[in-house]
Amino acid sequence: MRICVINTGGTISCVGQPLAPMPAGDFARAARDLLMPAQKARLPALKLHFATGLRFASGSSTLDSTDLQPADWCRMAGHVLDHYADFDGFLILHGTDTLDFTGAALPMLLNVAATDGRARALLSKPVILTASQLPLFREGPRGLVLNAGSDAFVNLAGALACMALRLPEVTAFFDGQLFRASRILKTSTTSFGAFSSPHLPPLARLGTGTTLHAPALPPPPAHLSLADPAALALARGQLRAVAAAIDAHPVAQMDAFPARALPSGDAFLAQMIRATVGIGAKGLVLQSYGEGNFPSGAPGDPARGAIRQALAEAEAAGVVIVAASRVLQGSVGAFHYAAGAWLAEIGAVSARDMTPMAAFAKTIVLLSAAAHHGWDRDRVKALIGRDLWGEGGAGGADSGDATG
Repeated sequence: MRICVINTGGTISCVGQPLAPMPAGDFARAARDLLMPAQKARLPALKLHFATGLRFASGSSTLDSTDLQPADWCRMAGHVLDHYADFDGFLILHGTDTLDFTGAALPMLLNVAATDGRARALLSKPVILTASQLPLFREGPRGLVLNAGSDAFVNLAGALACMALRLPEVTAFFDGQLFRASRILKTSTTSFGAFSSPHLPPLARLGTGTTLHAPALPPPPAHLSLADPAALALARGQLRAVAAAIDAHPVAQMDAFPARALPSGDAFLAQMIRATVGIGAKGLVLQSYGEGNFPSGAPGDPARGAIRQALAEAEAAGVVIVAASRVLQGSVGAFHYAAGAWLAEIGAVSARDMTPMAAFAKTIVLLSAAAHHGWDRDRVKALIGRDLWGEGGAGGADSGDATG
């Protein structure tokens, strides 16, 4: 298999004090010198190419993922699409801080949905993200050496081993487990098991062998595969449109938290919502309590609440509101409580069991793609609520949405 390794930065490629990502070219040289002999001996059928041509919005070849911008997702996806015919799989090295956002955004950018949610173009090769809690290399007296005790080499080698599975979707490998990338969230800064997937078990686990668990997305029909020039052209056209529009469609995340809540318009959260909409937000992802409860501003009488009114005004102004949950296990239900039912009344979309990161990435990408596809706001809201590529929500890829 021919594998393209795309190093975007993050801890896995950091060196120095304080840690900072190596330039892509320096990392590629170090990897060839220090890793390739062992990798060739372990997986001789893999041929690795270290890409060095990717540039981010900042102009750099790598960056700390803390500084990642939505436009950078488009650059990663563009590199995959531009070289799709040249490789059998793509390995993306990433920082842990925003890997769960990127893992949710890339499926939205590498697959194309029709107006009814069915597929028009589908990823047909593995795209695997990996990262680490400790750097892959460290500086020794005579230059760079492998960082003994780091999880970086184990994660990189494990991700490459998973390429042999040829799963046609965006996945993330960490601590011996291969996850659907749109389902993960970072849950630890200290454990080598930094990521969890609360609503979907790992697709595979690596030990003395490889064990498959939850079903991966099925291989696409030939006419929908990105290996088909017509399907690839659809994906490229969508990506160009999203890249041109994504900065003009900002989406904000807003946590529910105990705050001053008065029926009058000076409720603290109401002011935050109006300020966010006032500076141009096109979408709001609410990280609600429990199964979708959000303070209204008027306990016991949501209709009078200033927070409810601020969100209703945002919705009337065209802002797409998505209700996700900050709780790791469980999902936004049918708004059983009065404290959440009013969200449905003002037109909020339920994220169901999507992570807040997936809801955020999905909302901003679909809003940015709407004009290109001719989708109105109601259609965008319907697609946000529908499971397109296994990220969660209503319906599901296993019910036929992803296979057309």
